[in-house]
Parts: sequence; structure tokens; C-alpha cells
Amino acid sequence: MRLEVLEELNLHILRLLKDVWGRVIALDLETHIQHPNMFLTDERILSVSLARRISGKFMERNEIEVETIFLEDESEESEVKLLEKLNEKLSNIKPLAVIGYGVRQYDIPLLTIKKERYHKRHNQRFWKLVDLVELAAVIDLYHILRYRGYKKLEENLYSQEFSNLPLKRTKRLVSTDRDEKRKDVYRLWKEDRETLREYSEGDVHDLLLIAESLAFGDSHRERYAASY
Repeated sequence: MRLEVLEELNLHILRLLKDVWGRVIALDLETHIQHPNMFLTDERILSVSLARRISGKFMERNEIEVETIFLEDESEESEVKLLEKLNEKLSNIKPLAVIGYGVRQYDIPLLTIKKERYHKRHNQRFWKLVDLVELAAVIDLYHILRYRGYKKLEENLYSQEFSNLPLKRTKRLVSTDRDEKRKDVYRLWKEDRETLREYSEGDVHDLLLIAESLAFGDSHRERYAASY
């Protein structure tokens, strides 16, 4: 029962934002981890992808704005520039909520570490990034989908429950093995950024649609009516 209440709480937050849905974003970071045993301490952000609905109807592919910001080269200065571009983008959107898969355990903590690091080293203040990690509601679909029986995101993408959604399903552009995926992402960043863009933008596009389905779709209405 506790998990069901937490799931409903997260989805209720999304429903409260229905009238300002353009300020809800799906977020995904792709990173290069030099030493896998140094989690969140030795990553370089290779790209940041964002998706949001700028108009149109929920659960439709049209009118979803998707953008990727790439790291130019493997230097600290380039990563600062990436965060500056992200900060500028966030200043235009002013996100009230961020959606992701594992975003609470990884993406948000990593961005928090980066903003603190570059404030100390370069006296950089990414104020809109501060708003994102400290003020915006974080909706992690990892927990919601696991409660519904999906152990991996790939299972959800190809499930009957979400078969009506116009998902891009780009997960298979890289390996499903965690270690091999890291290698694939790094190779694509170095050699084929358009494929990396397709992969990561498909990811955030699909996460946004799934969140819309969970919060506003027919399956939610049936579950909600049965609970009260």
C-alpha cells in the first residue's frame, strides 16, 4: 500500500501541473565514466537531452520539443560551457518538474555535484541549474514503473500497456549490457553524434509520453476510479 500511495503522489504532482505542462521536462544525461567503481565522482557529461511539450494533446508525438547539448571536447572548460548552455535553456523553460528514469539516483545528484564543483573552481553560478536540482519536483519513473511490474525500461517500451503510444523506442541503438552501453555511448560521442542524439532524444521523448499516459491516460482513470 505504501508504494501505491507514493506512486499516486508522484502522479498527482504531474496532474497539478497540467495547465503549465510546458514547464515539465524529461531529462537524460549521457556520461563517460573512466572508473566504474567511482560512481558519481569521475564522470564527464557527454550530452544533456531535454524534452517538453510545447502544445498539442497529451500522448501525441506532435509538438514535443527535444534538444541535445553536446560536450565539445574532453576538458573541464568544455563541460563548463555545456552547463552554461544548459543553464541558458533552463532559464527559458523555468522547469517546475523534471521527469527521468533513475534521475533521482543519478542525473540530479551528478548535476548537483557539477554545479558545486565549478562554483568552487571557477566561481560559476548556474542559478537555473540550482533551481532545477533544488526546487523542481523530481518524478522518477524508475520507481513508478517497477511498482507496476517493469524491471527495466525496455520492458515498458515494448509492453502492451503502452503500445498505443507513438514511442520512438531507440534504446536498442546501444547495448543493453551496462558496461557495454558505457562503451557504446562514448564511442558514439566520439564518432557518431547524430546516432547518439537519436538515442538520447528518443529516450526523453518516450519518457515524456509515458509520464503523460500514466498521469492522464485511460489506464490511470480506471485505476483511480477503482481506488475510491
